[in-house]
Amino acid sequence: MYIVVVGCGRIGSHLAKALMAVGHEVTIIENNLSNFQIGARDMGSVVMQGDGTSIASLEEAGVARAELIIAVTGSDESNLAVCQMAKSALKAPRTMALIKNPGHEGLFRSLGVDHVINRTRLVLSTIEEEVPDAPLVHLLNIPHHSMDLISLSIPNDSAAIDKSLAEIDMPPNSFITLVVNKNGPSLPHDDLVLSAGDDIVLVTVQDEEQILLDTFTGAQ
Repeated sequence: MYIVVVGCGRIGSHLAKALMAVGHEVTIIENNLSNFQIGARDMGSVVMQGDGTSIASLEEAGVARAELIIAVTGSDESNLAVCQMAKSALKAPRTMALIKNPGHEGLFRSLGVDHVINRTRLVLSTIEEEVPDAPLVHLLNIPHHSMDLISLSIPNDSAAIDKSLAEIDMPPNSFITLVVNKNGPSLPHDDLVLSAGDDIVLVTVQDEEQILLDTFTGAQ
């Protein structure tokens, strides 16, 4: 597969090396002279100096024949511009962008970026994997609606213990899809009473995750 990577900082250079190591053909575009020189010294002619937000540079890199464009500069705005120009002007079939600000994820998807990599979410996922008893676990991202499927475990001192679901004050954009207790999984209903150790699966938006964490794991 031919892939164009825009950005040859630490992330871009490591990514490009990994892609080439498994047999992909890669060209890297880097605007910063120092980063370009370091990249060219390490990887040779696959690194070109140019502005990835410029159609001329994208054309020179061969975006028209690329199967994937990956924008990993240090700027969310530049990464969005790269993907939009590659798609609209050069008909790139697939685009991928790295974002630093989690609040930009929905915007990027709505503007046609095919794959959005949220650095904050990656860090959270890594932490969750290393902490087996974490009270909140991200199960799945629902990209086109900027929502997540999460799981919460109710600790022994939770204020939600012995409350029915009807008594739980849920934030407006979140809802329970499943409750798993000692008897097995149950579909949610108003009379279902929560107990310590129950696992709750919910659909939510990122802004409401802390509210849910406080609601279901906060102490009495």
